[in-house]
Amino acid sequence: MVNADDFKLIMRRWASTVTIITTRTNNEIYGLTATAFSSLSVQPPMVFVSIFRKTHTHPLIEQSGIFCVNFLAADMAHISDRFAGRYPNEDRFAGLNYRVEATGAPVLADAIAYLDCRVIEPLVTGDHTIFIGQVEAGGLQKPDQAPLLYYMGAYHTIDSKAE
Repeated sequence: MVNADDFKLIMRRWASTVTIITTRTNNEIYGLTATAFSSLSVQPPMVFVSIFRKTHTHPLIEQSGIFCVNFLAADMAHISDRFAGRYPNEDRFAGLNYRVEATGAPVLADAIAYLDCRVIEPLVTGDHTIFIGQVEAGGLQKPDQAPLLYYMGAYHTIDSKAE
């Protein structure tokens, strides 16, 4: 079996889009930075996010049964760092414009795109829960912007624009 350190080194070679996963519970909003996200089905539209069970946001997604995947633009690394907890005393939503769509989870106005989801099945595995979500609403907000990518422990972007 591959040990944890080797697994992390291998997985650092996987480039992924940086997202902010948001939720709303008892009229309070929460969010975290995540790269463990993927599409799952087109009909019906479904995605999944994999959330470490010891995060503050994990039980809130369990309780609310909703989440929104917000795709970050290349110039949003500071927002990713904020939601990753690198500035622990900072209000993660301070100064950000957001709205709600179908589920009530925050949709970040400056995100390239979003998928607003209702949890249809949580799968507990290892130290994470995979939340499978049916997409209730979604949209492109800034289709000409390049995404923020995470690779080898650092932020990157691509040069080409969306077509």
